[in-house]
Amino acid sequence: SITNCMYKLFMVMCVLVNGETQCTTYDDSMNTIYNELAKCEADAGARFYGMTDVFRYYNQEFESLEVGCEEIKEDS
Repeated sequence: SITNCMYKLFMVMCVLVNGETQCTTYDDSMNTIYNELAKCEADAGARFYGMTDVFRYYNQEFESLEVGCEEIKEDS
């Protein structure tokens, strides 16, 4: 059987806390579901640059920031 893949955005942000790197995974607050991986990846890129622009503007330091897409499993 053919199954339609669906995707959602996620973000992993790592910050330095007391000399120790702490990472937190966030789901997309808008809960957008994508039928096409390419559309999800395009939004992930836009979200990444939008977030880093905000962090730079407010001089908010972070160790790393990853925004990407993950396939939604049938049972989630």
